[in-house]
Amino acid sequence: MNNDKVLQTVMQSIDELNWQLPKDEKLEKSLDTALFGDAGSLDSLGLISLVTTVEQKIEEDFDTTLTLLDDIDALEEENPFETIKTLSDYVASILEKKKSE
Repeated sequence: MNNDKVLQTVMQSIDELNWQLPKDEKLEKSLDTALFGDAGSLDSLGLISLVTTVEQKIEEDFDTTLTLLDDIDALEEENPFETIKTLSDYVASILEKKKSE
């Protein structure tokens, strides 16, 4: 799996979300940018908007359908939405699993 392409797709999704956010709430496009959780910038609605956009872009860029919030119980242990890097790694891991099925 090309992690750089996944990261590029996530960053494009951030661009789309930033377009909708007020100037003082826009997300910095850095791997360490906190998205959701204790230090995160997004509320629940913002997270859902980002996840939906990532899912749509993954479908366009990789010709596959993902549901990033599919296994909520597993997400309680680790927060894949904590930073841009953890989100990108999470998406790449799901794509890799789908590829090997």
